[in-house]
Amino acid sequence: MIGSCTVFKTTAPAALAVAMTLAFAPLAIAALAFAPAQSASAADPVSPTIVTWGVEPSADAKGSRGVFDYKVDPGTQIVDSFVVSNAGQTSAEFLIYATDAINDQDTGAFGLLKRDEKATDLGSWITTSTDKITIDPGMSAIIPFNLLIPSDATPGDHTAGVIASVLTKGTGNGAAVQLEQRVAARVYMRVSGDVAPGVAVEGATSGFTPEINPFAPGTVALSYNVKNTGNLRIDVNQKVQITGPFGIPLGEYAPAALSNFLPRQTVRMTADIPSIAALFLAWSNVTVVPGELGSAVTGAAPDPKLAAPTPTPTPTATPAVTPSATPAADATAPAADANAAPADAAAKPLEFQPASTSVMTLAISWTLLALVVLIAATIYFIVRYVSGTRERMYDAIDEAAATAREEALATAGAAEARIQ
Repeated sequence: MIGSCTVFKTTAPAALAVAMTLAFAPLAIAALAFAPAQSASAADPVSPTIVTWGVEPSADAKGSRGVFDYKVDPGTQIVDSFVVSNAGQTSAEFLIYATDAINDQDTGAFGLLKRDEKATDLGSWITTSTDKITIDPGMSAIIPFNLLIPSDATPGDHTAGVIASVLTKGTGNGAAVQLEQRVAARVYMRVSGDVAPGVAVEGATSGFTPEINPFAPGTVALSYNVKNTGNLRIDVNQKVQITGPFGIPLGEYAPAALSNFLPRQTVRMTADIPSIAALFLAWSNVTVVPGELGSAVTGAAPDPKLAAPTPTPTPTATPAVTPSATPAADATAPAADANAAPADAAAKPLEFQPASTSVMTLAISWTLLALVVLIAATIYFIVRYVSGTRERMYDAIDEAAATAREEALATAGAAEARIQ
């Protein structure tokens, strides 16, 4: 069903700005590449025409916005809107919807649930005025949406995206396939209440792969899970130290920092750490250091001994939106003030506590071990041979001595018999 929306012609300066933006912006190919003003291009496999479009929040009383950013109380209702612009050369039909944000489990990158996955958090609180719209080339549409925060919403950060996507058809392995290309504007929300950052390291495993050269160092393969156990978006710096027996340092590694790490998300970190000496045992000591957004360190390992940055206390302010006793969609309701804080926002500084874990693995060079075994076996057989040869020599000497005694006694007896 097509709901209410506003379609308007893009002015010449605006069209020029869109064209310049598209000229320098990467294309979103079956993925989400988020930026303050979103744009993407999609080629229809049946037609040579190209669809180019962008998604961004509508301007509010303070001007243009790169993202939606709300600070509200539970039970609040917000009405806002975003703009979908068709900068292509042909009319296009866009699917309009909202869904929850996630971190990619393998890279930690910011992303959104697939269209066929059910939203359970902020994405499920957003209702767009339409779920489908056709926009002519050079035109834009304002899409209103209603955001109703449940009265039992958990305190802390919630993140989603409002999406405009294009479906294209093609073939893959001889079968018809449908590709959805999506562009979205991010929606950040802080619900009032007790907030606390938290991070944990779980499920660490490690292994050691030696080189063929028995005297060359090997590689430690390490994997572990980093989990945001708090209710705030955070950055997480990481450091791995490899030690041998008696705490001998064998190497260090600084995994990529996690930026904009969302609450309740888990990222699986994997790394191959080279140049680790084979000293029979190796301990991988992982330390993760959470901090405010913007504290991610690139190109250097964080020092867990340094105190975590202390954020500036959030001042107490009047609620941006008045909670409604009987929430209902109201297209005329004012949009929430993105910079206002909930009435009960805490003014105390946040405490960021590092987390760590350690996992042990055998660090053995099997070629070196084989060489040691071969040398030991050679020494053993040489010792056995020398020992056996010495024993046989002693036995021969004893036998010769016994024979000589017997011969001497026999000779003496014969001489005595002749005398008699």
